[in-house]
Order: sequence, then structure tokens, then C-alpha cells
Amino acid sequence: MPPPVRISDISLYLRCPRLVYFQAMGRSVWPEAENPTKLLIREMTLSLSEFEPDGGIDLEAWLLEALDGAESELPIISREEINRHDLRAAAGEIREILPEMASKLSPKLDILTPSEVEVDLWSDRLGLSGRVDRVVSRAGDGGMKGTIQIPSLIKTDNPPENGVWRSDRLRLTGYAMLLEDDLDRRVDLGLVEYPRAGEVREVEIKTYDRRKVLRIRDRIRRIQGGKLPDRPREAPCERCPVLETCETRQTLASKFF
Repeated sequence: MPPPVRISDISLYLRCPRLVYFQAMGRSVWPEAENPTKLLIREMTLSLSEFEPDGGIDLEAWLLEALDGAESELPIISREEINRHDLRAAAGEIREILPEMASKLSPKLDILTPSEVEVDLWSDRLGLSGRVDRVVSRAGDGGMKGTIQIPSLIKTDNPPENGVWRSDRLRLTGYAMLLEDDLDRRVDLGLVEYPRAGEVREVEIKTYDRRKVLRIRDRIRRIQGGKLPDRPREAPCERCPVLETCETRQTLASKFF
């Protein structure tokens, strides 16, 4: 049985299928250093799972404390080396917008809690695996008994005008499929969190997206097996870390066909 396809590889495929190929060949296809502002906002947002509204501290103070902790701990826990000067500058920028973030996020807390963060999911049956940012527990409504589990993604960029980005919707669908395989219970709803904008958007998990995830899984398996995919016309080549190698392969292929 082939190893499961990671949900992160689905994101990579949606950026450009060739990135999956070069990653399988051992090349580094991710940015050398992650944006420190995004890293800090993500850590702050994860901390919301532990926030207690009646715990004697307001949300703004809680997020400020979480920001200070993230600034101190990220150089230790991050897989990439982080420039401390850049991290300090990013923390300063976040402190300026933090009151507005807290004000907008405060009404959304009941949507995001209680929750468990960074949950590892795996399914041999689906051939998928991944680590979802958050799994929210919510009381069942209608005819459902007990609680329902909802996967949630944290996005540190601003949201689109409506809905969520296609790649996020498909990632969320993959996590929902994994979660329901683990729970043996249907998962029809997901969330995408935009803490910078103070928004949480609900996403219905649709049948055609489930089918799309499985088709992409199969394509990724073929690519990881050594099949060089075509480069899409809309591929984001400008800042691609493997552009030179990719163009070389493209030139060689054109000589044979």
C-alpha cells in the first residue's frame, strides 16, 4: 500500500503540480524562511483554544500575552532559523493592530471554542494524512445527538471578498474526510479563520469537492512515482524556488517531443 498523500501536498499541487514532482525528487519547494508576522499571528490564534472568557482576563490582554510568548518561543520551536530582529519588528506591528483584532474576534469565540489544536489525522482507507489547525466541538442541532466535530484552518492573510479560496476549501474537505473516517461520523461543515480580519467563515463540505480531493490524491501518487506533469500556464513561476530546474526540464522535454 502506498504511503498516504499529505493534505499539504494537495496545497502544493494546486499551486503547481510540478512542485509535487520536485519535492518527491528531494528538492526543497517551500520558502526558505516563513514570514514572522504570519507565524506570530498563527501562534496567537492557536492560543484561543485555552482562553476562558470568565477567567479574569480580557481577550486583548490574553492575545498580548500570547504574542509575547510566541515572540520568545518561536526561535526555539520553528523548524527554520528566524531572524530575531525581523521577529521583534513583526511583533511591534501586530501590537499596533491587536486591539482591533481582539475587538473583532471577541464575538467569534463561541464559534472556535471548545477546541483542540494541531490534530494529527491519518486514514489508510482514504490514503490521506495531515495535521489540521483546529478541531472545534459544537453541540449538535436538529436531530443530531451529542457534539459534532468541525475542522478549522487558520489563514494569516486577508480573506477573499466572499467565501474562501479554492485551495483552502479543498484542504478543508480533505481534513473533513479524515476526521469523519476517524470518528465514523459524517462531517459536513468546516471553518476558515482569518484572525487578521477578525473573521471566521463557515464552509459546507460538498460532494464534488470530496471527489476532487480523491482525484488530486491519485494524480499526486502518479507524480510522486516519477511522472513529470505539465506546467500550468497560470503557475506562479516568479518566486518559485525550483524555477531553474523546472525550465531545464521543460527545455529538455521540448527537444524530444
